[in-house]
Amino acid sequence: MTFRTRTAPKPTRRRVRRNDSRRAIYITITFTLAIASALSLLGGVAFASYYTDHGAPIESVNGEAISKDAVKDRANLDFARSDRLNADYLTLRNQGKLTTTEYGNLQQTIANDQSASTIYTNALSELTAEAQLRQYAAKNGIVITDQMVDAQIKTDSTLAEVREVNIIGVAPEPTPPAFAPSAADDAVAETKAKGFLAEVQGGKAWDDVATEAHSATANQAGSIGPLGLVPREALNVDPDLADAIFALAKPNDVTAIFKGVDGAYRFATVTNIVPAYYDTDWQSSIEAKSSGDQFRALARAEATQKAVQDSIEAKYISGPTVQRNVLEIAIGAGYATPGNGDEVKIAMMVFSPNHDFNGAPSIATTDPAWTDAKARADQAVATLKADPSKFATMAADSTVNDDTHFNADGGSLPWLAREWYDASLKDGTTTALGLTNVEAAIFAPGLTDGTILDPIQEPTEGYMVVEFQGRRPAPAQRIAEAALKINSGVDFATEVKAQSEAVDTSTGGNLGWVSPYMLSKAQQDAIWATPIGGVTNVVDDNGYYLFKVLGEETRTPDAAQQAKLKKVVYQRWVSDFTATALIWQDTAAVAALTPASPTP
Repeated sequence: MTFRTRTAPKPTRRRVRRNDSRRAIYITITFTLAIASALSLLGGVAFASYYTDHGAPIESVNGEAISKDAVKDRANLDFARSDRLNADYLTLRNQGKLTTTEYGNLQQTIANDQSASTIYTNALSELTAEAQLRQYAAKNGIVITDQMVDAQIKTDSTLAEVREVNIIGVAPEPTPPAFAPSAADDAVAETKAKGFLAEVQGGKAWDDVATEAHSATANQAGSIGPLGLVPREALNVDPDLADAIFALAKPNDVTAIFKGVDGAYRFATVTNIVPAYYDTDWQSSIEAKSSGDQFRALARAEATQKAVQDSIEAKYISGPTVQRNVLEIAIGAGYATPGNGDEVKIAMMVFSPNHDFNGAPSIATTDPAWTDAKARADQAVATLKADPSKFATMAADSTVNDDTHFNADGGSLPWLAREWYDASLKDGTTTALGLTNVEAAIFAPGLTDGTILDPIQEPTEGYMVVEFQGRRPAPAQRIAEAALKINSGVDFATEVKAQSEAVDTSTGGNLGWVSPYMLSKAQQDAIWATPIGGVTNVVDDNGYYLFKVLGEETRTPDAAQQAKLKKVVYQRWVSDFTATALIWQDTAAVAALTPASPTP
């Protein structure tokens, strides 16, 4: 069979027209798609640009994103809150409830908080902390209701009562050469505090008594002084004293004496009471400059923080916890870095030519004024050798002692390493006392505690009259020696008596029951890592510590523990909790976030 190729039919007019139409449709579709693609591309670029500028995460907290816009919104909200707070303070000043000076100080604080270098950083920090607490609340069944948010808004609308607080305190001073106060030292401190309170109650001016109290003690740990205007929650003193301060009925009333957890005896007065002030326009004024949703979100975050804090405090202050019974050896860090050698304790007076402490360097040592200074120094030495107990009184008397640095402390200097008597510290960063002749005398071997040295001439100041009160190894060396002896079999209590500077030294270093968050994290971790009956390694934590763990029980904190915990437990818990958060941050974006001149 033969196959022939079939000739293709010629297209008809209708078929040509159909192909032309189809071609036109294809072209139209192609152009349409191209235009759509271009528009999509432009839209994508615009969206990407907007997302980068606004919605891109600047930080992630455990997977929860915080955008740039969120930070900017919070910064604007903080600006608005600060502006309204400033207006409220102005109202109180105009009402005569704040002095012009007090208002100026508060206004300056607000201005500092609104600076470009802090407002956006603070906003991001706030959002970070809020995300963590919100996540904790969700995991632990802490529910925040609309009623709680409404209550928080009312709280925010109220300026808490503030008081101008002044405190006089006396801390127990160890009797040289001891460096831990004894029971007798504690009794002396209490007696001094009672005497100062009696003077105030007898009508003596507060400022005069405060100056007297400062001059009468070499250990200023107990003397807090004026604190300015503070609300109750910001008053960082023992809770019982804080309660007493805010229970005073009127200015110039005085509290009773309270013994603090640090062993100091304190009493207080207030010179101004600014009552709480409710701003009826607080919410509306802030929302006018920010967003109502943002305002309410902040109030919800604050309510969450309060609810979490209440939960934590209930758990660790009033609830049963696993506690450990502990003895301690505590040694202060001192004023020099480890390895700088022995420390010496002295009291000192200065007899300057022409009684001019600051002008001594400009007076030639051949000038008769130096002869007169030497004669006065010799007379002081004769008096003190006959009765060393007069040293503090003479040192505090400006007609006798020309020194203007240590006279307020009865001439007493803290325990200092040798380098502090040089012109500057060895690293060259800090100016030291520049008493090189005194240094040579007091670090000479063989000096007996309590010795009154003959006058020592320092051409830059005058003739120095010094009471040598003791010499001891550097803090790091002392704690290391204590640890070595204890590990070699020496009784812990023996080393407490020999080395510890804590107020519990007189009771054998009995720190008592330690509950979670009562101590710093470093100390707590060391205690809980040690088996019952064991002694911790040296804890280097703004000082040096050794702890002996006597036992463990589940118990409710007693009153003394609660007083300590109320001051520290929540902040320490927050620090511990937030340290475990998984945080990613776009550091470049954070750095670029703050505008040069932010505007509310």
